Amino acid sequence: MLQNDSAASPCLNLGDAIREIAPTAVLARVFPERRAVTHLFESDFYRMLIDRQTEERVARMIRRNFGDAADWRRAHDFYLPTGTLHLAPEPHQNGYVPEDDHSFGLALTRRIAISDGSD
Repeated sequence: MLQNDSAASPCLNLGDAIREIAPTAVLARVFPERRAVTHLFESDFYRMLIDRQTEERVARMIRRNFGDAADWRRAHDFYLPTGTLHLAPEPHQNGYVPEDDHSFGLALTRRIAISDGSD
């Protein structure tokens, strides 16, 4: 029996595709592949507890959608409500710990790209 893979659905945008597998996610922080970790955050700025497979799936979706627009050797934040990809703040900057400044660190100066709505 075939599984319905929401990541492959042409009618869903990236944010909707991520919400299909992590319904309360608002922000996804994708770390470099060598760290092999992805964090998802809810609107209350706290990290979601999700399984490793979901983390990996979300990271693949984001990397595939933005491709070469980002330097994936650095961490990036994808903000689902606006479809924007931002360079993640460094550990010493405001927003690295999202609940610290309640902005997820999404300064316009850190914006890399905006999702075109396709996956």
